[in-house]
Amino acid sequence: MKVFTAVVLAALAATGAAIASQHMGTKTVKVSEKEWGMPAVPAKVAAGDVGHLKHEFVVIKTKRAASKLPVKGTRAVETGRVGKIAAFGPGQTKKLTLTLKPGHYALICNLPAHYKTGQHVDFTVK
Repeated sequence: MKVFTAVVLAALAATGAAIASQHMGTKTVKVSEKEWGMPAVPAKVAAGDVGHLKHEFVVIKTKRAASKLPVKGTRAVETGRVGKIAAFGPGQTKKLTLTLKPGHYALICNLPAHYKTGQHVDFTVK
């Protein structure tokens, strides 16, 4: 089993080899977390608002692609959920530590309409 720790910022969330992006006005920053680094492109942006919405972080063990979870209303169905960080505000940092078995996981924000607007990524534990 692998120990998975996610530190999530409302402004930017990067997990595993996944790519996460956060819109900062008209600027998008892409971050990928790798074995020995976490490059951000671009590495610098002008000061400004990093967001005004709350987010949450949900880890779901599933065979489905993160983009193909069943939806009920404005949220994804969380069957297989193994961990969650409840809603948090912009600029806050939260930490979630899980021991994950090998398999496929969907990492999502499941606040109303967030999942449906693309706040999800696939994650694999080998």
